[in-house]
Amino acid sequence: MSSIAEIEEEKKAYQEQFEIVLGQLRDDPDNGELKILKDELNGFIDLLNEQIAELKPAQAPKPAPKQPSPPPEPEKWSRENHPAFKKATPAEEKEPAPANYHVNDTVLAKWVSGDKAFYPARITSITGSSSNPIYVVKFKTYDNTETLQARDIRPVSNKRKADGTPTTSAPATPPAPGLVTSAGATVYPEAKKAAENDGEVKPPKPKKIKAKKELEKNKNKWQEFSAKSKFGKTQKKDSMFRTPEGVHGRVGFTGSGQTMRKDPTRSRHIYQVNDELD
Repeated sequence: MSSIAEIEEEKKAYQEQFEIVLGQLRDDPDNGELKILKDELNGFIDLLNEQIAELKPAQAPKPAPKQPSPPPEPEKWSRENHPAFKKATPAEEKEPAPANYHVNDTVLAKWVSGDKAFYPARITSITGSSSNPIYVVKFKTYDNTETLQARDIRPVSNKRKADGTPTTSAPATPPAPGLVTSAGATVYPEAKKAAENDGEVKPPKPKKIKAKKELEKNKNKWQEFSAKSKFGKTQKKDSMFRTPEGVHGRVGFTGSGQTMRKDPTRSRHIYQVNDELD
């Protein structure tokens, strides 16, 4: 940790730079960069003043410790000294080593001028010494700039760093031992109304035939038109190549003026000797 003398030296250097910037602003009061630099230097000086105020009571001479009174004689048996009733001593928590941050790193920075909560921010510049760095961060959500010490900055895990969302969350309160509480089922009005509607079975509505009379009227007109048209009464004509019905029917032309030919009768030929000599 830096001593008060070292911090005083840094404060003196920042104070000289602050006076130089003030002189330049008198010549060019509309320069935006000089105004920003002036605010940053003013913030650095305030932080150094806070550090000096914190170190002064810590480095004050400590009073001489009083001689402890002799301890009383321990009892032969007590509930506190019995090993069965002794509680295991918790392990000492070691303070984590300070992380090294760089410019353009995404961290969780404390909004000192606001609600004192931690929000994702980006480091824009780093000043001060290596043992006591001072960070200038810019919040991603609110677009504000803060000048913070290392204690006001926390690292961001890989998952939260990719999402860019704050990791602050309220601690969960443990339930009381031996008690189990459960809340009743929540029924939403919309779901209750839908359940009531589903329980009532509505009869199906009869289908209405529109313009039924007009359909019947058009159907009758079409039947009348088909009956009166020349295609409605087509007579079946006999073909000239028709075959008579029955087993003994013969094929022939009708209307030719000749009688129907008769089939020759079948006879058996008898061979004789005289026929061969002739």
